[in-house]
Amino acid sequence: MTTTFRRRAAALLATTFLACAVVGCAASERPEIAATALDGDGVDGGGAAEVAEPARALIIADERGGLTLLDLATEDRQVIAEPQAERVAGVEGTGRFVYVVREGAVEVVDSGRWTMPHGDHSHYFRGEPRTVGAVDGDGQALIGVGADATVIRFEDEAAVLEHEPLGEGAVDPARSAIDGGGPAIVVAGHLLTATDAGIAGVDASAVPCQAASDVDLTRVGTVFACAEGAVLVSREVDGTVSSESIPYPAGVAAPALTLSGRPDRPDLAGVSVDGGAWRLDVRERTWTLLPSDVPLVDAAAIGDDDARTAVIASDGSVRILAADGAVLARTDPLLADALANPALSERPQLLVDGDHAYVSDPATGSVHEIDLDDGLVTRTFADLRPWAVELVG
Repeated sequence: MTTTFRRRAAALLATTFLACAVVGCAASERPEIAATALDGDGVDGGGAAEVAEPARALIIADERGGLTLLDLATEDRQVIAEPQAERVAGVEGTGRFVYVVREGAVEVVDSGRWTMPHGDHSHYFRGEPRTVGAVDGDGQALIGVGADATVIRFEDEAAVLEHEPLGEGAVDPARSAIDGGGPAIVVAGHLLTATDAGIAGVDASAVPCQAASDVDLTRVGTVFACAEGAVLVSREVDGTVSSESIPYPAGVAAPALTLSGRPDRPDLAGVSVDGGAWRLDVRERTWTLLPSDVPLVDAAAIGDDDARTAVIASDGSVRILAADGAVLARTDPLLADALANPALSERPQLLVDGDHAYVSDPATGSVHEIDLDDGLVTRTFADLRPWAVELVG
């Protein structure tokens, strides 16, 4: 799911993203990371209660890293971390774990809520949120969330946190020296890192990936956003990883630097560098340009059968777009004040689940819940300081 932090990090790569010559992805030896496996239906919640439906909640971070958990079923609020003196650079999430990024350190928080896909069904868990620990490194980190592990990429090394021990409260990352400054992620036990020469760690010498700026996990596989389009990395039956290119249509000069969608869905969407939007159907390996009468500032694929996309427009409205870009529903200009304020214009965030979009409004200190079918604001959660927001459960 796209955050303001990811948009800003990707924007730093925009000049390189558009100016570099296209190169092939380079293969490289990388340490293998153990992948977890499920046996039958023996899913262990590790002390958390298994519940009948997703235990959805929002984690709202203020500017100094104070964290509040807002239960979307009961609207109860719980403070899980107090603000500190230093300003946070960003917040990333996995659907369970939340990573608070500061200069030279990343704090790890377990929300205690998660969904575990398991064959043709899913298991849902709810436990107590807690701060797990911190990972130190040089510089400001980038976060890459995989199925079984999260990579915290610092200036010259990757710190890999496997999710299973992390859920048990153990913060003991495996560290590996790396080159380049792009995203990194673990796929099927293999550490993949974006470098100036392409994606290291996968045999992809024939698949170009110029200046990768983002990486996302989908139901189909792992997707790197590149200048040429996307590279899809998949796990093979024998445990190896393979890759294939999903190029933009011919003549495209404005790629999307970041992509976002619902967890475990096949679609991603992102705003292009010229203010348009792209939707990527990973299953079909196709890109669709979504036209708009005003520039867009954020986008997230809903990933449903109708191939809808939620977007924030520069006029402050939240819109639901059809597969061809037609506007199916829109709100009033909820975020107009925030987008007009230079100090806040990069802060509004857009998150989606199957029924609602959630947008943060730092100008009013609130988060709006929007029905994806009719565009109506169903609830507004006020008296918050939403510097960054993540959806968990």
